[in-house]
Amino acid sequence: MAADGVQQCLSLQWCFGLNKDFKGVVHNLSDGARKRVLYCIGHTAVIYEVEEHKQKLLQGHRNSIVASCVSTDRRFVATCDAGVDALMIVWDTHTCLPIKHVSLDDSEGVLAMDMTPDAMYIATLSKDEPQSISLWEWTAEDGDRPKLKCGVAAKDLQTCIRFNTNDNHLIITNGERRVVFWSWLEGALKYYSPAVSSRDFKQQVGSFTQSVFLPDTDLAASGTVDGDVVLWGGVTSEKKTKATDKVVLKVVRVHSTGVTFLSAVGGLLVTGGVEGYVRFFDHQLRTVAWFEELNGGPVISVSFDKSPVKGTGGAGTFTGQEFLAPDFVASTANAMIIDVKSHSFNTANAELQRGQLLVQGQDQPIMAVAAHPFLPRIAIAGYSGNLHLWEYTTRRVLLLSIFRNLLTHCLAFDPKAAYLAAGFTNGVVKILDASSLEELQSFRPKSADCVTMITFSHDSQFFAAADAEGCVGVYKFTHRAQDPRKPIEWVYMGRHRAHRAPITGLQFGIVPYGDTARLISVGEDKRLIEYNLVDTDIETGLRVKSAHKISQGAVPTGFLWASVPLVEDNERGTNAPDALVISTNEYKVKLFSTDASRLCTKTVLSPTYGGPLHTLLVVPGEGKQAECLVYSTHERVVGLIKFPLNGNPRSAMGLLAHPVEVSSVAVSFDGKYLFSAGGRDCCVNQWSINCNALSQEDGRPVVDHYIDTIEGGKEGEFMKEIIDYFYYAQIRSQGEETTAKRTIEGTIPFTQVPNLMRALGYYPSEKEIQNMTFEIYTKYGKLMGTDEIFIDFETFLKLYVNHRPVFGINKSNIEAAFAAIGADPVSGVIDRDTLFGMLRSKAEALHQLEVESCLRSLLGDDVTRVDLLEDKITAKAFAETLLGFEDYDTAGDEEEEEDEEMDDDETRSPQNSM
Repeated sequence: MAADGVQQCLSLQWCFGLNKDFKGVVHNLSDGARKRVLYCIGHTAVIYEVEEHKQKLLQGHRNSIVASCVSTDRRFVATCDAGVDALMIVWDTHTCLPIKHVSLDDSEGVLAMDMTPDAMYIATLSKDEPQSISLWEWTAEDGDRPKLKCGVAAKDLQTCIRFNTNDNHLIITNGERRVVFWSWLEGALKYYSPAVSSRDFKQQVGSFTQSVFLPDTDLAASGTVDGDVVLWGGVTSEKKTKATDKVVLKVVRVHSTGVTFLSAVGGLLVTGGVEGYVRFFDHQLRTVAWFEELNGGPVISVSFDKSPVKGTGGAGTFTGQEFLAPDFVASTANAMIIDVKSHSFNTANAELQRGQLLVQGQDQPIMAVAAHPFLPRIAIAGYSGNLHLWEYTTRRVLLLSIFRNLLTHCLAFDPKAAYLAAGFTNGVVKILDASSLEELQSFRPKSADCVTMITFSHDSQFFAAADAEGCVGVYKFTHRAQDPRKPIEWVYMGRHRAHRAPITGLQFGIVPYGDTARLISVGEDKRLIEYNLVDTDIETGLRVKSAHKISQGAVPTGFLWASVPLVEDNERGTNAPDALVISTNEYKVKLFSTDASRLCTKTVLSPTYGGPLHTLLVVPGEGKQAECLVYSTHERVVGLIKFPLNGNPRSAMGLLAHPVEVSSVAVSFDGKYLFSAGGRDCCVNQWSINCNALSQEDGRPVVDHYIDTIEGGKEGEFMKEIIDYFYYAQIRSQGEETTAKRTIEGTIPFTQVPNLMRALGYYPSEKEIQNMTFEIYTKYGKLMGTDEIFIDFETFLKLYVNHRPVFGINKSNIEAAFAAIGADPVSGVIDRDTLFGMLRSKAEALHQLEVESCLRSLLGDDVTRVDLLEDKITAKAFAETLLGFEDYDTAGDEEEEEDEEMDDDETRSPQNSM
């Protein structure tokens, strides 16, 4: 699917939050006519139009943006990320379009960057070690390569870089222990790093944080973690000196805690401190002005309006009576951007001195987002302890609740919107009023295990919580202590540890054609557990109704109880109005019946980019109609899958929603928006959903979409091999040694399918064959074991693509299998008789005749008995000697991760490899 098609399916509308981990990435673009601020969040740069309350979103990075810079005229902005496939992008702030992409393939991105006032040059400090400094003339024809590059000789990772605003040829950088002055006046990057010794001063000089040149002087300043500013000046000597030759003139304490940011405006030095103060100093480090009422936390950026102050020419000045400077914005480590009027220093107006809050985010990972069931509101919470209730159409914070010493991990509204449940990392569960966020009840667990998910029943009579230890707890809205004389409230009924591995899904459903709630959990232990809610009470606790093992090898990664049609009407199996949808780590989506049989009614290929599907949500439509599913993976990707679920690669799309993980997703009540939380990027993205843009039609036959997933494509050798085997299966079904005239009708009996699958390299188990048989017989409206069913080539190919493994068997799979059956953990050796004894007795056991037949097929007619094999067998010997793997040592080493091939604005069909 083309990039514009992806943007039509999921279009980014708004970014909630702020990147607070990097300094100097907030820039004031205000020019007097309008108030504009640029800041970064995740892998997106945002231009925020303050008066209009609109965002212009600059998308193009794959990794988190860690550095940015802006030209003096505010026309050009450059952004850089750090990580694999790092990019530097230069943007036009007028059109909000990229005008230059520079690939940083030779490094893992940058740590810091700066732009000359005339926007002609950009300087960067690389992230990788050994570190290098690069100078880019990005407007030149060869601007995608550094004009100059030099290694940083100082054994101190440099983290700050600034140009001299009066001379583009001079640059200052600093790390914790060294400050380096650079010059490229002679056509090469040369440097000088003056020594700083505590013996030269009457105090210890702490680690450096930021450095900056002071305009219109030969001075420079560096801040320290102790709150000092070190003032550098030129060397006084009769001998010829260079501009890079600097000495320490003085060290002055300017903050009681660390200096977190340095800047300069006009003739003034501007500092930001850990205590949240912004202060102005003259060239002799005498205090000129101070702003100490911001109350936003440690200052990490200060940026000034472009518009000049009347009578100052834009420079900050102090007349001795009145402080004059451009207005500025300050960003803080508490994820706030504050607009400050510089003239507030000359007033006694406390409210004006506090500034105006422009952007508010969360300063710790966001782990949970929940959508209101019938209002345009979302709840956002995480490890900061803050719970924000947003109105997502106006993008305003309605309410804020603070949890002291508690880290929120999950949230859920009840269907009637009366309650909001919050689960915390220490096992505490709180019930809040959904309208006011007032705490109504709190439940403290017997064990302090993280609450990983919370869900409510359809009638708001139950809610259930799962924890990290595989336990499920149930709460009921009933009389306290189940005594009719006492008030109705949420009552803890009990918990049950039904899983031996993490729970991947917890969902309520409804009994068929009834209104009674049911509860099912699915775990990584491959077990599906249904709980007995009818007989659950305070005395007996939570009981298990049934338990099923739903997989032989694949591990469930996501679970959805869907009450809307997911497949074609003739594929729904038991005619039940709902289905259990389970995604696995083998990139499959399986549908199970909700009745006691737990039959697998259909298996389809899932999107394979970004990792296995983690969360599945139905996108509501008009009435009970739904057109698609929303999915997310553990890392970075969200996307859509269009109904019906059939494994067609063109029925799915995905994009990089976040640069790291996707911690939580939610869909608005009307199905118009998807909200994704990015965990450590402290961001929640709002996406508009357009399921209709996800078209399966491209002018080709549908079967060609499945062929695209075959190695080599339609004209490849493997595809020709599939066709040949299909024709041979037709001949084989009619008898191989007959002389009668053959009729080739283009179909094969379904009984030939398992052997045909094996001939093509897929070896289904008996359970998998049973699932395929039930799926096909259901499709044709037949009862299993009755009439013979014949399928055509298109049906077979779809079945093959949907069921075969996405990745072939490799070395690690065989070693893991040997370890599971008792091989020595160090040598990997297992006794021959033990191995074959387990093959004859465990799971889908092999009969002795089957063992002999397998040995004959693999090793020839001379080896038909187990005792002719070596007494001790290793995974490598088993693979090479018995299975005939010629490349065992390299098997699986060259598999490429699909998510590494994705682009922010591009998606592609799943590429399977055998």
